[in-house]
Amino acid sequence: MHSRVPTAFLCVLGALLAVAVATHPASAATIAYGSFGPVPPGITFSDVGESSGTDPVPLYGPPEVFSIGLDFDPVDFVATSTGGPADITDGQLNFTVSDTSLSGISFLSLFEAGDYALEGSGTTASAVFAGAILRVTITQLDGVFVAPISLAPVNGSLGFDLVSNAGIVQPWSLGLGLDIAGQLGPDQRATQIEVVIDNQLLATSEAASVAFIAKKDFRIDVSVPEPGTLLLLLVAGLALLSGRSASEPT
Repeated sequence: MHSRVPTAFLCVLGALLAVAVATHPASAATIAYGSFGPVPPGITFSDVGESSGTDPVPLYGPPEVFSIGLDFDPVDFVATSTGGPADITDGQLNFTVSDTSLSGISFLSLFEAGDYALEGSGTTASAVFAGAILRVTITQLDGVFVAPISLAPVNGSLGFDLVSNAGIVQPWSLGLGLDIAGQLGPDQRATQIEVVIDNQLLATSEAASVAFIAKKDFRIDVSVPEPGTLLLLLVAGLALLSGRSASEPT
């Protein structure tokens, strides 16, 4: 069972990331993968790209489009620490999601998974961690471009240590979801969004221990209202319009 990452560790993680980026500027790079879709009911993923300030790219690798989503199969998104020095790997995904059907993008979620190893002797200071932050900015409502609307981001993290979770090829997984429709008015539909996903893996070890964590699966899912839901919204809108018309003086 994984353990929740304490706030104090998140502060340390941020500090380590800042040091890693500052001390490895030559590693900063980007890769553009282009656009994918459209897939029913009219979802397109454009300007898909990744970058890292800590490691050479690719980390995620090129995606494959499926139904309403993107599937990545990372092969080099890893963090390894042996005998003391910490290792952090930071990756970022950027892309735009457009809905030409005007149904509205209601929910965005990510799922990632991989494995880890913790071996040797030591304390809870020998550990591995994974974290993700999902940010969404709405740039189009009901097919009309608007001033950018930044939604409240979501984040999640997990961690394992040598004392409680020693072993090799141990599985881990993490999921996040952002309710886009829930942050909008009842008569608003997001038809284009800009997405930024920050991912980190961290491995820390001691003199006689080894820590390793790898991301091997990464998936993005986009949800739009079901046809029945759209029909209910249309009926509700017509009823509201009819009620307003009836109340107006003739």
